[in-house]
Amino acid sequence: MIDWEAFYNRFRQPDFLPGYEIGHRLGGGAFGDVYLARKRSIGKAYAVKFLKLEAGQQDAVERELEHVRLFAAIDHPNLVTIEDMGVVMGVPFLILGYAGEDTLARRLKRGELTRESSISFFVQACRGVLALHDRRLAHFDLKPSNVFLRGEVARVGDYGLARLLSDGRATLSFGRGTPQYMAPEMLRNRADHRADIYSLGVILFESMTGQLPYPSTNEIGLALRETDEPPRFTADFPAPLRVVVERCLRLDPRVRYQSAHELLDELGQSARQGDSVVIPWTTNGLVTPVPAGGGAPTPPLPLLAAPPPPPPG
Repeated sequence: MIDWEAFYNRFRQPDFLPGYEIGHRLGGGAFGDVYLARKRSIGKAYAVKFLKLEAGQQDAVERELEHVRLFAAIDHPNLVTIEDMGVVMGVPFLILGYAGEDTLARRLKRGELTRESSISFFVQACRGVLALHDRRLAHFDLKPSNVFLRGEVARVGDYGLARLLSDGRATLSFGRGTPQYMAPEMLRNRADHRADIYSLGVILFESMTGQLPYPSTNEIGLALRETDEPPRFTADFPAPLRVVVERCLRLDPRVRYQSAHELLDELGQSARQGDSVVIPWTTNGLVTPVPAGGGAPTPPLPLLAAPPPPPPG
């Protein structure tokens, strides 16, 4: 049994994690707490995540950590990197690349997102998810607070729920995922990578409107859908994105996009890392490219402005 009192009394002491200084708390949730860490030898910032364990969970978490090795080797600019892992005082930990303290959720809350930057961040997140799916890994907890933003670069992080897919499916227990972003099939304890496609659809709708596509119907935040009706779109919702959201949010995963690559194709976007993002509506009749992860974007559209009409003629 882990002595959590002793752990928290000692975890900021020098060399608690050899070679690292642990700083302030960056965030956390049901699966662990994340702290800023600095590697003394090079002065570089990292994030360290200490995984929370309940009684009887030790063996299960150790099995999950074996899966970490599978995606720790992934090097993609739109994924938070896994740098190292280990166990201290019986508590498993991950050393992660520092992706900053800003997230898509925080920018949405502050009302700082233009629709142009929203689509850029969304495409980058899709590219990161595709890198996972290409290695038969699913995230299962995609949400705005797991999309980390540093400048104009978006990185998908928090793989606490990522699972290796066996024969295209993974058995889940209820409690995995965040209710507002969970695909309906996750409630039946079985899902595959197409559950991530559903979550991406929720994120895209929320990024464009500031609202969730379906209101929750119970106290835990679940939107229990009985029909396959699409969400209600505002009149100024970008028309090219409606079909994308609708298909992502289909109840039957067989009629969603079958891959993040297919989703990107529908958006007219390249799946290659670092490629410019094309705004899927026109400005003065011209499609607008935005450099992914930096550069000088074109003047942004207001958050709730309708796409400009096509030129007459």
